[in-house]
Amino acid sequence: MTGSVPAPGSAPKPVTTWSRPVALVVAAAFFMENLDATILSTATATIASDFAVQPAQLGLAVTGYLVAVAAFIPLGAWLAERWGARRVFLAAVVLFVLASVACAASTDLVALTASRVVQGLAGSMMVPIGRLIVLRSTEKSELIRAIAYLTWPALVAPVVAPLIGGLLTEHLGWQWVFLVNVPVGLALLVVAWRVVPSPEVGDRRPLDLVGLALVAGSIVALVLAFELLGEPTTLVPGVLLVVAAVVLGLVAVRWFRRAAHPLLDLAAFRIGSFRVTNLSGSLYRAVVNGIPFVVPLLLQDGFGWSPVEAGLMLMWVFVGNLAVKPFTTPLLQRFRVVPIIVVATVALAATFVAAALVGPDTSPVVVAGVLLLSGVFRSVGFTAYNTLQFADVPAEMIGPANAIASITSQLAVGLGVAATVLAVRVADLVASTDGPAPAAFGYQAALIVLAVLALLSLIEGLRLPKGTGDALRTRAS
Repeated sequence: MTGSVPAPGSAPKPVTTWSRPVALVVAAAFFMENLDATILSTATATIASDFAVQPAQLGLAVTGYLVAVAAFIPLGAWLAERWGARRVFLAAVVLFVLASVACAASTDLVALTASRVVQGLAGSMMVPIGRLIVLRSTEKSELIRAIAYLTWPALVAPVVAPLIGGLLTEHLGWQWVFLVNVPVGLALLVVAWRVVPSPEVGDRRPLDLVGLALVAGSIVALVLAFELLGEPTTLVPGVLLVVAAVVLGLVAVRWFRRAAHPLLDLAAFRIGSFRVTNLSGSLYRAVVNGIPFVVPLLLQDGFGWSPVEAGLMLMWVFVGNLAVKPFTTPLLQRFRVVPIIVVATVALAATFVAAALVGPDTSPVVVAGVLLLSGVFRSVGFTAYNTLQFADVPAEMIGPANAIASITSQLAVGLGVAATVLAVRVADLVASTDGPAPAAFGYQAALIVLAVLALLSLIEGLRLPKGTGDALRTRAS
C-alpha cells in the first residue's frame, strides 16, 4: 500500500500464482476485525451495568473504534510502503490482540474507549494491508478466486456477531467479547509468520502530514456525523459535521493533486470500474450493512420476538451467504461482472421489499426463506463488486487504489447504519402525525428505502463499457 504511485521499478512485481494460505490468513484477520466492529452491541447493557453508566454512553466505545479504523487507514498505507507490508501486518495483529486484552481488563468507560481506539488503529492497518499483500501476489486471472476468500468475512461477521456476542456475554461474561480475539489472534500470528511473503519495501517518501490531517479530519467528521444523524436532538450537529467533512475532503483532494509526495494518489479514479465500485459500490455496501441492523429490530421491536429468536432467524442470511459461495467463482468466470451485479442487486432489492411485507403472523418458514434468498444475492453482489474493484487497476497503482478502497468500504459501514436509523426515525415521525404508528412501521419503511437505494446504486454502473472486467475471465497462459 502506498500514498502515491511508486517510481518506475520500485513497485513490487506480482507473482504468477496466488497463495491460498495467504488469502486464508488475511481472511481470518478480516473476520476478526469485522466481528469486533459489531459484536460489542450485544454486551452493551451488561457493560453499562458494570460501569454504572447509561447504555447509550457505551456508544463512545463503538464510535471510537469506527473513527480510529477509518481515520488511520492512510497512515497504514504509508507505513506499509516505508517498512514493508508483511512487517506492518504482523505488528498490527499483535497490537490488536494486546488492545483486546486491555478492553477486557477495563474497569470504566474511559479505559474501554481508549482501548477500543487502539484496537481501531490496529484494525486500520491489519485489514487494508492484508488485502494489499493478496492483491500484489495475484494475477488478474486469479483475482476472482482471491477476492472470494476476502469477501466472506465482511458478509458473515455482522450477521453472526450478535449471536456470538450474546452467547459469550450470557455464559462467560462480557470480557470474553474481547478475549475471544486472543487465541484467534495468536493462531493467526503464528500462521501469518510462516506463510505471508516479504514483499519489497517501496519508496521511503516523507509522510504527508498535511494530507494526513485533512483526510483524517474529514473521515472523523463524517463518521461522527453518521452517529448523530439518527437522533432528532443531534440532527443539526450531524448536518454541520457532514458539511465540515465535505469541505475538508475537497481541500484534501486539492492538496493531493498539488503535493510533491501526496499521502493518497487519486489517479485510480480515472479508471471507470474502480470509480464505480468505490462510489456507486459504496452505496451498495451501505445498503448491505444496513440489513443486519434493521432486521433484528423489526423482529424484536416490531413483532415481539426475543433477542435469541431474532438472532437465530438472522442466521439464515449467513446460511444464504455460505450456500452460494461455491458457485460465485464459477459464476464470475462464466459471465460478465456488470450483468451479474445488476441481477444480484435487483433481486436483493426484491428481498428487502418482501421482508418489509412480512408481519407478526407470517410463517417463520417464509421469513427464513426471504432472508436466505437475501443472503444469496447479498453474497453474489458483494463478491462481484469487490472483484471488479481492482479488475482494471494496473499493478503499479494497486497500493494507492487499495488505500482509497479501504477508506470507502469503512465509511460505507457507518453510512449504512446511519441511513437506516434515519429512515426509521423519519418514517415514525411521519406516521405519528395521525396517531401512534404500528411498532413495525418504521423498520418496514427503512427496508423499502434500502431497496430504493440498492436500485439507485446501479445507475452509474450501467454506463460502463461492455467489456469492463473481462480481464478477470481471461485465464493466465
